[in-house]
Amino acid sequence: MYRLLIVDDEPYIVDGLADLCEGAATLDVEVYKSYSASEALNWLKRTKIDIVLSDIKMPGLSGLALQKEIRRYWPNCKIIFLTGHDQFSYIQEATRGGSIDYILKAEGNDAVLRALEKGIRLLDQDMEAGSLVSQAKENMRKALPFLQKRFVLDWLQSGPEYLQAQNIHERFEELDMPLHAQLPSLMLLCRVDTWNDQDSLGMRSLYLYAIENIMSELLSPMVSYIAVEYDRAKMVWLLQYREGELEAGESHEEAVKRVTRFVHGTLEQIQTECRTLLKLKTSFAASNEWVSWKQLPSKLETLRELLSSGLGIGHESLLVEAALEVQPAVESGMKARSRIHLKRIELLRGCLDNGEKEEFYTLLTEVTSVSDASSGSYEFLLRMEIYYELVAVFIPHIVEFQEVCGTKQINFDELTQFKAHESWEAACAFLRQLSDLIFSHKEQNKYEQQHEVIIKVNHYIEQNLAGDLSLTQIGEMVGHNPSYLSRLYKQITGEGLSESITAARLAKAKELLSSTNIKIHEVAASVGFISPPYFYRFFKKATHLTPQEYRELKNT
Repeated sequence: MYRLLIVDDEPYIVDGLADLCEGAATLDVEVYKSYSASEALNWLKRTKIDIVLSDIKMPGLSGLALQKEIRRYWPNCKIIFLTGHDQFSYIQEATRGGSIDYILKAEGNDAVLRALEKGIRLLDQDMEAGSLVSQAKENMRKALPFLQKRFVLDWLQSGPEYLQAQNIHERFEELDMPLHAQLPSLMLLCRVDTWNDQDSLGMRSLYLYAIENIMSELLSPMVSYIAVEYDRAKMVWLLQYREGELEAGESHEEAVKRVTRFVHGTLEQIQTECRTLLKLKTSFAASNEWVSWKQLPSKLETLRELLSSGLGIGHESLLVEAALEVQPAVESGMKARSRIHLKRIELLRGCLDNGEKEEFYTLLTEVTSVSDASSGSYEFLLRMEIYYELVAVFIPHIVEFQEVCGTKQINFDELTQFKAHESWEAACAFLRQLSDLIFSHKEQNKYEQQHEVIIKVNHYIEQNLAGDLSLTQIGEMVGHNPSYLSRLYKQITGEGLSESITAARLAKAKELLSSTNIKIHEVAASVGFISPPYFYRFFKKATHLTPQEYRELKNT
């Protein structure tokens, strides 16, 4: 729905045009009325206006002067001028100023409706075609490098359920990825060991970009790559040999070995260049096997472990996965599971914040579904880690819950002491009950706030039937965006806000007509109609009786 502002210094013209537009089946507009250019200017400052239908000659600020102000606030607004005189100079100036039509008042209602329909078509075209789509495509093209890196980072940080949900071939095509979905990749993890003390976060990002340039210069002769920033001081590199550049008679296996030797052999030179050119010390952990995209998240965990323990904690470490003793398979698997579970917990946090109940419980089941305690102490530690991570997710919501409901429903000994639970199953059941309480509180709070808004809106309508009942005004009074308020009102009450206002005005008018002897034009003013003829048309359309006929019928 578009917003239409009608401007004229003659109220009967404004009211008549508003009546025409609100009753036109071909127009889906929310109508605003202004009886002067200065009043119209106030509307333009308060809310977005899509179409202005204005008299061109008014006291004070003329329609042409108003046109310039409209362009300042809403450049895409469509302007239609009304005039009683066919003056070419006005037409010429209005057209140069960007108006889309110029209507003589003598042309009648059909001409007005045609002009408004034209304005709506132009607005639709602005949204659907040409400039906006082209601009979006151009912005998309410029954003591709960022979107590519964002996709890779999400891929590396997500669990198996995310990987299974993604159609990687489609995503690669959409994002014009520099790598191939069907080819295996070699992974590098680069860490900046020391920063200069005076470097800001912005400078550190520039240094990471400079490191990427150095690595690109030295590695790109033989590989395609994509690099993503990881944990601020780290970068993950995914490398692929160029399939079309295999040497004559060379097999895939031979190409993999050749490129692997090249990459591993170049890392020392990269460290030297970073130290010499950037005054930065860097460390690398490199995989020794080429893996599919499905295997990349677990490979990243392996390299993180490599770079965060043992030799990896020194400066300018240069570690290759296969060169070190492999940790026991059970322990390695447990650590990988720990990382995956903790990544899911971040998704859980977002679901809880956003009230996404179904998704939350699905993730909670996945996070807490660790195997039986057959793996010994490491399994116990993993469960304890997961438990306290979940408690940390719940704490902000528990504080909010406590302020409203008190503490009786929550056992804080069980909350803060993992060992207070008889078993892992009991701990999981406790966390689920806690989740139920939080979601119940959120839903109740949402229900109360929504209905509080509806009560405020209805009260404001009841108290201001003779005043401004535009969506913008009501939205300002209750502190909500007008469009959102309109959707919320319809969702809660099942009735549109404009229909409720119309019904309230009609009910009040009926009450005044049947229970008082005040004049009909005073009844009209009491329910927000400045123009009595407009009130007559409104009342007869709703009741099939004139106000006087209704009064006589009720008093017989």
